[in-house]
Amino acid sequence: MSRLTQQQKKIIKQIRTLHAVDKQPLNISYVKLHHPKLLRQVMSLKHFRGWRNALEEAGLSYDVIRVELADHLHCAICGKKLKTLTAHLPSAHQMNTEEYAEQYPGEPTTSDAMRAKTTWSLRKKPHWERIWSREYLIDYMIYKYERDEDLSPWTVYRKEPWVHANAKAYFGTYRAAIEAAGIDYREVRVIDLTEKWTEEKVIDRLRRLHLEEPLASTNDIRLRDSRLYDSCQRYFGGPVLAIEAAGIPYTALRGRRSKSWDRPDVLRTIQVLAAAGLSIRPNALDAHMDDRAPQLLEAAERHFGSWEQAVKKAGVDYANHRGSRSLQVSANGVNGHPHATAAIKPKRP
Repeated sequence: MSRLTQQQKKIIKQIRTLHAVDKQPLNISYVKLHHPKLLRQVMSLKHFRGWRNALEEAGLSYDVIRVELADHLHCAICGKKLKTLTAHLPSAHQMNTEEYAEQYPGEPTTSDAMRAKTTWSLRKKPHWERIWSREYLIDYMIYKYERDEDLSPWTVYRKEPWVHANAKAYFGTYRAAIEAAGIDYREVRVIDLTEKWTEEKVIDRLRRLHLEEPLASTNDIRLRDSRLYDSCQRYFGGPVLAIEAAGIPYTALRGRRSKSWDRPDVLRTIQVLAAAGLSIRPNALDAHMDDRAPQLLEAAERHFGSWEQAVKKAGVDYANHRGSRSLQVSANGVNGHPHATAAIKPKRP
């Protein structure tokens, strides 16, 4: 770090005194409650680049400082000391927590200690604070940025959804959170906001996503690529129709809500596989059905008597159908069949 200013030296001295002399905790939530001016000074000085960096400049780290979470809070209306305001607000002030938050923005409704017990997302490394706050989000953004980690909104949305969600909750938008950390949003935005979507692009993106890691459910699409999920709705009327247009049977997804296979499920799956140019031979199903091929074959036998009869009922010529044993993405579509899914794609209004 460059030469420190007098103000920075004073702040570092105060931090060291709180730690060594006063033996006080130095986690963000404690300092914010007991030394709000100090925290504001640190967060406003760009040279420190956040509270964590200020601690390190003072020769400290989260491995050595004391950490303490308040087990109570004070009602901003009457000042009463409580662990949570959930029951207090309606009984004492005839309002709910949402109305309270609107009138007193930034005021918590649950104690820090209680919040920490239910905040599972901060229990994994590299996180160091136990509860979310504006200051901690800024610290965490700076931490990732200084390590050249990907801060693009869609990457964070997929890999760390709680970071993305809290950034929007505390700052209004993900971009505002990035800029609050002193980071140029243009440096982290890797997706062209003018990017144009088409039905073909949706199908291609779904296939590539599925090949990277098999889709578990329609919600999996939303978590891994929210813009793709929205485009499924726009161009196909929903993610189920979109993934089947891409040659991926919805019934093959492990995380789908209904785990049982009925007659329509079996027929639909066979039609989707055949339309996508995939092999419908029993010994080839594992390649594009993940671990659900045995259930499909069992259901076909239960509902139709045999797999061959189920294929016939689905309108597919079992004897003459030829298809690839695996899903392949290329410029020519799935397995070289650019119009393979035409039979199952919904008509645009």
